[in-house]
Amino acid sequence: MRLILANQIDRIFMIIGTLFTIYILITIVELFQQASEHYTTFVLGIFTLTALLTVRNILRDGSQGFKFWFRLSFFGLISIMSVMVGVYLRYHAIRLETIQPFITNTDIFVGWFMLGSLLLICWFHWGTILTLVISASILYFFQGHRLTSLILRHDEFSTSFVMSYMGMDTVAGIFWFVPLAAGYIYFLIIFAALLIGIGMLPLVIEMGKSLGNKIRGGAAFPAIIGSSMTGAVMGQAVSNVMLTGQMTIPMMKKHGFSREFAGSIEAVASTSGQLLPPILGLAAFIIAAFLDIAYIKVALCATLPAFLYVFGITTGILLAARVFNLGYLQEEVNTLLIKRLLPTFAGAFLTVLALLLFYYSASIAALAGIGVTIVLSLCQGKKYRPKFKTFLSSFKDGLEVCALLCLLLLAIGPLAQMATTTNLAGKLCAVLSRFIPHNLPLLMAGTMIVSLLLGMGLPTPVAYLLVAITLGPFLQQFGVPALYAHMFVFYFAIFSTITPPVAISCLAASKLSGGSYLGTAREALKLAVPTFVIPYAFIFNPSLLEFPKISVSALIAFLLTFLVMLCCSVTIYGFFLRRIKIMERILFGVSSVLGISYLITNGTYHLAMFLGFSALSVLWTLLSKGPTTSKINGP
Repeated sequence: MRLILANQIDRIFMIIGTLFTIYILITIVELFQQASEHYTTFVLGIFTLTALLTVRNILRDGSQGFKFWFRLSFFGLISIMSVMVGVYLRYHAIRLETIQPFITNTDIFVGWFMLGSLLLICWFHWGTILTLVISASILYFFQGHRLTSLILRHDEFSTSFVMSYMGMDTVAGIFWFVPLAAGYIYFLIIFAALLIGIGMLPLVIEMGKSLGNKIRGGAAFPAIIGSSMTGAVMGQAVSNVMLTGQMTIPMMKKHGFSREFAGSIEAVASTSGQLLPPILGLAAFIIAAFLDIAYIKVALCATLPAFLYVFGITTGILLAARVFNLGYLQEEVNTLLIKRLLPTFAGAFLTVLALLLFYYSASIAALAGIGVTIVLSLCQGKKYRPKFKTFLSSFKDGLEVCALLCLLLLAIGPLAQMATTTNLAGKLCAVLSRFIPHNLPLLMAGTMIVSLLLGMGLPTPVAYLLVAITLGPFLQQFGVPALYAHMFVFYFAIFSTITPPVAISCLAASKLSGGSYLGTAREALKLAVPTFVIPYAFIFNPSLLEFPKISVSALIAFLLTFLVMLCCSVTIYGFFLRRIKIMERILFGVSSVLGISYLITNGTYHLAMFLGFSALSVLWTLLSKGPTTSKINGP
């Protein structure tokens, strides 16, 4: 009975989601109503879709007895409440827009229900830590005037004023990121889901096989290529792990990779999806909205650093493969599948990228990509031509992801609103200026640590947003341009998914591999730590963020950053042409430190020292004797 009811709700979700998508499509062509009406309609749609998902998920979980009935009754009531709030906002949209901030007592009463239902549904879908952070920000907005600290205390605001800014004003609070959700990410997510549904994952896995058959440790290349390319259109690390890891991790284990090492490779490769254009993680869209710049500018800035990341982890994997004597991949490649599916993927991908480069909106680019995908997929040949059910299933998967990501954007809106209205960022900068030395590298190191810590239990967009609105302005006071400061925070918020003790990508990968979580996180850290120099490199070498303009200085910075990462990986894995001895490892370690020193100073003396020690390390290794292989089969 529960399953039947859940399936019925699924059908209702699909019907409402389809109608909602048609509505969003129409508004892209012609906004036939006022902005306040449009935004409240969007919020009502998201509240309705997430309410249906909440009830359906409870019906499908394994709980029994009192626990099941309590969860169903409680969250069912909350879901109904959220939809009713959405209806109220939509019905009173024009009035709420015109009377600000003098809302009525009834509006305030509804506002409490709005915040309560939003937080509880967010708790159900996104977890406790995120809900607590948002709740704390709301509490600070209402009660921050009572703090004894003169620095953190803000002016006293009336309840009606705060509630207006929490979402009873149709441009503030929960509505802060609604234009971003409706105008940017909605159809991009549908596009990504459609590409994956018609066979992109098997395509990139087969492409990885074709390369892996030629390289030592090649079983990792389906994960590197597959996860990177899939992530480039998904932009979600953990989802990417669960999607591609089901195919790549067993393949790596089959060819001698330990469970932990296989899981770590999938985790770090999937993380690249939030760094690779054209669809970076959700945080990249927030950067564009926060700085009021075109999204494509953020995506272009991320291009060279993203390639550095992929090159860096690939280098670490290749060195580890030699250390642990891992062989070649020996898998038959389905070349027919590649020939049939590659034109669809390449055509859709390039269409979206080209339109974004010509500054068309993300929605227009995504819709064009969807059209190209459907047309080309029908030309893939009878064996690989997707069925109508495949399109429907892909669309439904995209709807679910859209609903949950838009829910996240609604939930973090009050956090961004609070920070702006109370000037929390300026207050924290004043506090930090008393304790942090006026030294940019030290401040960047502190920002890195805070980003990694906050990202332990928070989604990447929230971790980014928290640090961006607090430490971001502090970086700008040292002369770092706003976009570069936000990119620095963005990178380390992403890296937090693979850094212990709460590395959620590693946790997902370890569940698939059957290995230990800590072992997987340790191996992931060994692969990823050399890439931690990338954000420092582009702050002190801004030419790395000027793509598609590639100057001589950008090429030099790119090559030197890669060389620093190579020295770091050699130090970590103890391999360069052969297993190296402790003294040789120390030399490469010193070279790494000198290289990092050069990247943050750009000094000629530091460059000479780095290149000199690197040359000495290589010569020492070439002239001394040592074992050429390892007898160990895996890390």
